[in-house]
Amino acid sequence: MENKNNQMKNNQNNQKGQKGQQKKKTSNTPLIFLGVMVLTYIVLYFIDSVKTVAALNYVIGIVLEILPILLIVYVIMVIFSLLDEKKLKQAIEKAPKLLKYILMSILGTISHGPIYAWYPFLRDLNKKGLAKGPIGTFLYSRGIKLTLIPMLVSFFDVKFVVILTITTLIFSVFEGFLIDVSYLPKRN
Repeated sequence: MENKNNQMKNNQNNQKGQKGQQKKKTSNTPLIFLGVMVLTYIVLYFIDSVKTVAALNYVIGIVLEILPILLIVYVIMVIFSLLDEKKLKQAIEKAPKLLKYILMSILGTISHGPIYAWYPFLRDLNKKGLAKGPIGTFLYSRGIKLTLIPMLVSFFDVKFVVILTITTLIFSVFEGFLIDVSYLPKRN
Protein backbone atom coordinates (compact mmCIF):
# COMPACT_ATOMS: atom_id res chain seq x y z
CA MET A 1 0.00 0.00 0.00
CA GLU A 2 2.81 2.36 0.92
CA ASN A 3 4.53 1.52 -2.34
CA LYS A 4 1.41 2.53 -4.30
CA ASN A 5 1.15 5.86 -2.44
CA ASN A 6 4.80 6.62 -3.15
CA GLN A 7 4.31 5.80 -6.83
CA MET A 8 1.26 8.08 -7.01
CA LYS A 9 3.18 10.93 -5.34
CA ASN A 10 6.11 10.46 -7.75
CA ASN A 11 3.75 10.47 -10.73
CA GLN A 12 2.08 13.65 -9.48
CA ASN A 13 5.45 15.35 -8.94
CA ASN A 14 6.64 14.30 -12.41
CA GLN A 15 3.46 15.68 -13.97
CA LYS A 16 3.90 18.98 -12.12
CA GLY A 17 7.51 19.20 -13.28
CA GLN A 18 6.54 18.46 -16.88
CA LYS A 19 3.83 21.15 -16.80
CA GLY A 20 6.34 23.72 -15.56
CA GLN A 21 8.81 22.79 -18.30
CA GLN A 22 6.30 23.00 -21.13
CA LYS A 23 6.55 26.14 -23.19
CA LYS A 24 3.51 28.37 -23.33
CA LYS A 25 1.78 28.05 -26.65
CA THR A 26 0.82 31.20 -28.49
CA SER A 27 -2.72 31.34 -29.71
CA ASN A 28 -3.37 30.85 -33.41
CA THR A 29 -6.85 32.33 -33.07
CA PRO A 30 -6.03 35.70 -34.73
CA LEU A 31 -4.48 33.94 -37.73
CA ILE A 32 -7.41 31.55 -37.99
CA PHE A 33 -9.83 34.49 -37.83
CA LEU A 34 -7.89 36.33 -40.53
CA GLY A 35 -7.90 33.21 -42.71
CA VAL A 36 -11.65 32.74 -42.26
CA MET A 37 -12.28 36.39 -43.17
CA VAL A 38 -10.10 36.22 -46.30
CA LEU A 39 -11.79 32.97 -47.32
CA THR A 40 -15.21 34.55 -46.71
CA TYR A 41 -14.36 37.51 -48.93
CA ILE A 42 -13.12 35.17 -51.67
CA VAL A 43 -16.30 33.09 -51.55
CA LEU A 44 -18.48 36.21 -51.48
CA TYR A 45 -16.55 37.67 -54.40
CA PHE A 46 -17.61 34.74 -56.57
CA ILE A 47 -21.22 35.07 -55.38
CA ASP A 48 -21.55 38.84 -55.89
CA SER A 49 -18.36 40.62 -56.88
CA VAL A 50 -19.83 44.15 -56.97
CA LYS A 51 -21.15 44.05 -53.38
CA THR A 52 -18.00 42.31 -52.13
CA VAL A 53 -15.71 44.97 -53.63
CA ALA A 54 -17.97 47.70 -52.18
CA ALA A 55 -17.81 46.07 -48.74
CA LEU A 56 -14.05 45.68 -48.98
CA ASN A 57 -13.66 49.35 -49.98
CA TYR A 58 -15.84 50.34 -47.00
CA VAL A 59 -13.64 48.33 -44.60
CA ILE A 60 -10.47 49.84 -46.08
CA GLY A 61 -11.98 53.32 -45.68
CA ILE A 62 -12.74 52.71 -42.01
CA VAL A 63 -9.26 51.33 -41.38
CA LEU A 64 -7.64 54.34 -43.05
CA GLU A 65 -9.86 56.70 -41.03
CA ILE A 66 -9.04 54.99 -37.75
CA LEU A 67 -5.33 54.35 -38.38
CA PRO A 68 -4.05 57.76 -37.17
CA ILE A 69 -6.04 57.42 -33.95
CA LEU A 70 -4.75 53.87 -33.44
CA LEU A 71 -1.19 55.12 -33.85
CA ILE A 72 -1.74 57.86 -31.25
CA VAL A 73 -3.26 55.33 -28.85
CA TYR A 74 -0.32 52.97 -29.43
CA VAL A 75 2.25 55.71 -28.77
CA ILE A 76 0.47 56.77 -25.56
CA MET A 77 0.31 53.16 -24.35
CA VAL A 78 4.02 52.64 -25.07
CA ILE A 79 4.92 55.83 -23.19
CA PHE A 80 2.74 54.77 -20.27
CA SER A 81 4.38 51.33 -20.11
CA LEU A 82 7.81 53.02 -19.88
CA LEU A 83 6.88 55.14 -16.84
CA ASP A 84 8.53 54.22 -13.57
CA GLU A 85 5.86 53.65 -10.89
CA LYS A 86 8.01 54.99 -8.04
CA LYS A 87 8.85 58.21 -9.88
CA LEU A 88 5.21 58.56 -10.87
CA LYS A 89 4.10 58.27 -7.23
CA GLN A 90 6.70 60.86 -6.19
CA ALA A 91 5.60 63.28 -8.91
CA ILE A 92 1.96 62.95 -7.88
CA GLU A 93 2.77 63.39 -4.18
CA LYS A 94 4.83 66.55 -4.78
CA ALA A 95 2.50 68.19 -7.30
CA PRO A 96 0.31 71.19 -6.39
CA LYS A 97 -3.37 70.41 -5.72
CA LEU A 98 -4.79 71.37 -9.15
CA LEU A 99 -1.94 69.60 -10.92
CA LYS A 100 -2.72 66.44 -8.91
CA TYR A 101 -6.25 66.45 -10.31
CA ILE A 102 -4.99 66.97 -13.86
CA LEU A 103 -2.27 64.32 -13.52
CA MET A 104 -4.71 61.79 -12.08
CA SER A 105 -7.20 62.57 -14.84
CA ILE A 106 -4.56 61.95 -17.51
CA LEU A 107 -3.33 58.81 -15.76
CA GLY A 108 -6.88 57.49 -15.49
CA THR A 109 -7.35 58.07 -19.20
CA ILE A 110 -4.19 56.31 -20.32
CA SER A 111 -4.41 53.51 -17.76
CA HIS A 112 -5.54 50.15 -19.04
CA GLY A 113 -6.29 46.75 -17.63
CA PRO A 114 -8.82 45.79 -14.99
CA ILE A 115 -9.74 48.54 -12.53
CA TYR A 116 -9.11 46.35 -9.48
CA ALA A 117 -5.45 46.12 -10.46
CA TRP A 118 -5.18 49.87 -9.78
CA TYR A 119 -6.71 49.77 -6.30
CA PRO A 120 -3.44 48.94 -4.45
CA PHE A 121 -1.63 51.78 -6.27
CA LEU A 122 -4.41 54.22 -5.39
CA ARG A 123 -4.56 52.99 -1.79
CA ASP A 124 -0.80 53.52 -1.42
CA LEU A 125 -1.14 57.06 -2.72
CA ASN A 126 -4.01 57.68 -0.30
CA LYS A 127 -1.99 56.32 2.64
CA LYS A 128 0.86 58.66 1.69
CA GLY A 129 -1.45 61.63 1.91
CA LEU A 130 -3.13 61.94 -1.48
CA ALA A 131 -6.69 63.11 -0.94
CA LYS A 132 -9.62 61.02 -2.13
CA GLY A 133 -10.57 63.68 -4.71
CA PRO A 134 -7.70 62.97 -7.12
CA ILE A 135 -8.39 59.25 -6.70
CA GLY A 136 -12.02 59.85 -7.69
CA THR A 137 -10.74 61.87 -10.64
CA PHE A 138 -8.59 58.92 -11.72
CA LEU A 139 -11.49 56.49 -11.47
CA TYR A 140 -13.92 58.80 -13.31
CA SER A 141 -11.51 59.44 -16.18
CA ARG A 142 -11.09 55.71 -16.69
CA GLY A 143 -14.40 56.01 -18.54
CA ILE A 144 -12.31 57.20 -21.48
CA LYS A 145 -10.99 54.08 -23.15
CA LEU A 146 -8.25 55.04 -25.59
CA THR A 147 -8.29 51.63 -27.20
CA LEU A 148 -12.00 51.99 -27.97
CA ILE A 149 -11.82 55.51 -29.41
CA PRO A 150 -11.35 54.23 -32.99
CA MET A 151 -14.53 52.17 -32.70
CA LEU A 152 -16.37 55.14 -31.19
CA VAL A 153 -15.24 57.31 -34.12
CA SER A 154 -16.42 54.70 -36.60
CA PHE A 155 -19.90 54.66 -35.04
CA PHE A 156 -20.19 58.41 -34.49
CA ASP A 157 -17.75 61.09 -35.68
CA VAL A 158 -14.54 62.75 -34.55
CA LYS A 159 -16.29 65.90 -33.28
CA PHE A 160 -18.52 63.85 -30.97
CA VAL A 161 -15.56 61.86 -29.61
CA VAL A 162 -13.50 65.02 -28.98
CA ILE A 163 -16.39 66.72 -27.15
CA LEU A 164 -17.16 63.58 -25.12
CA THR A 165 -13.50 63.10 -24.17
CA ILE A 166 -12.93 66.73 -23.17
CA THR A 167 -16.12 66.95 -21.12
CA THR A 168 -15.31 63.65 -19.38
CA LEU A 169 -11.88 64.99 -18.45
CA ILE A 170 -13.35 68.27 -17.18
CA PHE A 171 -16.04 66.53 -15.15
CA SER A 172 -13.52 64.05 -13.73
CA VAL A 173 -11.65 67.00 -12.20
CA PHE A 174 -14.96 68.51 -11.03
CA GLU A 175 -15.90 65.21 -9.40
CA GLY A 176 -12.54 65.15 -7.61
CA PHE A 177 -13.22 68.61 -6.19
CA LEU A 178 -16.69 67.49 -5.03
CA ILE A 179 -15.24 64.44 -3.30
CA ASP A 180 -12.64 66.57 -1.53
CA VAL A 181 -15.28 69.09 -0.46
CA SER A 182 -17.41 66.29 0.98
CA TYR A 183 -14.41 65.13 3.06
CA LEU A 184 -13.71 68.60 4.51
CA PRO A 185 -14.13 68.76 8.28
CA LYS A 186 -17.50 70.20 9.25
CA ARG A 187 -17.48 73.58 10.99
CA ASN A 188 -19.55 73.99 14.12
